[in-house]
Amino acid sequence: MHHITFIWTDEYLKYNFGPTHPFRSERGKVFLDKLSTQTVPFEYKISSPKKATDEDILLVHTLEYLKGVKRLYQEHKHLALDTPLPEGILEAAYYYVGGTILASQLALKGELTMNLLGGLHHAQTNHGGGFCIFNDHAIAIRKLRKQRSITKAMILDLDVHAGNGTQEIFYSDPTVLTISLHQDPNTLYPGTGFKEQIGEGPGKGFNINYPLPPGTKGQKYLKILDKALKHSSQFNPDITYIILGVDTYKEDPLASLRLEEEDYQKIGLRLSDLCSRPLVILCAGGYSPKVPDLWLKFLKGLTHP
Repeated sequence: MHHITFIWTDEYLKYNFGPTHPFRSERGKVFLDKLSTQTVPFEYKISSPKKATDEDILLVHTLEYLKGVKRLYQEHKHLALDTPLPEGILEAAYYYVGGTILASQLALKGELTMNLLGGLHHAQTNHGGGFCIFNDHAIAIRKLRKQRSITKAMILDLDVHAGNGTQEIFYSDPTVLTISLHQDPNTLYPGTGFKEQIGEGPGKGFNINYPLPPGTKGQKYLKILDKALKHSSQFNPDITYIILGVDTYKEDPLASLRLEEEDYQKIGLRLSDLCSRPLVILCAGGYSPKVPDLWLKFLKGLTHP
């Protein structure tokens, strides 16, 4: 039986943009409450992260950006039109980065880990937005590399929005394979993540985008996922990150893919082989009330005996 370590702290609840904003930080708490009442095919425990440091943040983001974020926060301004900075959110951002660092360190010790707030892939080196302040998985990868714990990492991004931040950060880096399945960027934020964007210089061929037309259903999605996994099988990473966006769900208010609830169990099953090596799952986008159920479906597939 698989054992999962969920990374959670109530500090994540402060990652809250206000009552009218689509992002709901309490979904992690709802998920844990739901878990405690269900029979699940895995054992689990909960670990609390420490805050990341400025030194961690600066492994990816510029000092100019970090200073700018702090200034905007103190002035109660927006980082971007869709990303306000209300009281408490910046501290929560340091905690979710700390959570992904902890999840990564535990994964390298053989634990299957899931950070219940993470995969914030729109944060670029010197720019934030799309509900993302810091790029947690990019920071964790750079930290592990600095500590010489890993040489290569893979990011499998299943969020419906293309990860423009992750793409920008690793675009010329051949040690990080980034594979993203997302809705056609001609039809959805952030307007990047095209098939021809394959990386540059030494990173050419290590950035792979699979744009999907609006209305794509589970069967086609799984076919593309199989293709993506074939592409990744030769890379042999030391650690893999799954950015588990469930905003591909048919009732998600912010996008137009059409996956059913049962499809998430099938996706998990497709990815179950990844559990044999260090694996971190990051709970990213998803804006319907069904999010905790979709996470659970995915885990049931992933940990299928």
